Amino acid sequence: MKLKLTLFAFCSLIALACAPKQASVEIIPIQDNVQPRVMARGLFADAPDNIMAELGLQDGVPASVSAFLVKVGTGSGRNSEAKNLLFDAANGAPDSRLLPVLDSCGVAAEAVDYIFITHMHGDHIGGLVKDGTCVFPNADIYINEVEFNAWMQMPQERNGSVRALAQAYGERIKLFTTDQPLPCGVEPIEAYGHTPGHTIYKIGDILIAGDIMHGVALQRVYPQFCARFDMDHAQAVESRKAVLEMARQGDVKVYGMHFPEPYFIQF
Repeated sequence: MKLKLTLFAFCSLIALACAPKQASVEIIPIQDNVQPRVMARGLFADAPDNIMAELGLQDGVPASVSAFLVKVGTGSGRNSEAKNLLFDAANGAPDSRLLPVLDSCGVAAEAVDYIFITHMHGDHIGGLVKDGTCVFPNADIYINEVEFNAWMQMPQERNGSVRALAQAYGERIKLFTTDQPLPCGVEPIEAYGHTPGHTIYKIGDILIAGDIMHGVALQRVYPQFCARFDMDHAQAVESRKAVLEMARQGDVKVYGMHFPEPYFIQF
């Protein structure tokens, strides 16, 4: 499959698309899972039983499968402009709450302007394509080129959903490097380890941290323990510690795609 994908390098054009100055930012968590979700104890095999007991997590770690809608407004009066940003798109299961919650927020699928992908696991990109077609027909999809290229080079039995995404969106997929500014003042930050190009995003005082922690009740206290989903454990630990330090040093809220309600932590 030959795809024409765009690597963004025109920073001024991006800035004009959604200037970050004087922007208002509203974040709305979208919990995709209908039933309560718990990360099984066995997913954290390197965490000793005594620590799990200390934290009351013997039966698993509370979690969720979530995406985040961010509404960004700039300017005022006649010069005001609003943009709808979506961070990840959950798993696209038949009982997915993604589209109903967006609709309840007054945001139709066609009104989503930009989608920022933290990584290419199915529970983060599954909601982007249905029956081979775009769920968000007017959105540009931003993906770290390291992440995208790594998955495209994997065996076909592992990257089917990635190829389907690329086929459906074509030139609306915008590959970037983390030294480039993105629309609406979104800042991409490398947080590799969970996947080869796992990327987190900062906008205002919000840090959307993807799968930096699968079991936040455990890993915010003991970041050295990984879930088995992390592809490079050593690198994932390093990234997790860096994000936690970033949160401690700055007045930011850290949102995670697998955090239970209220979906963020703050130090």
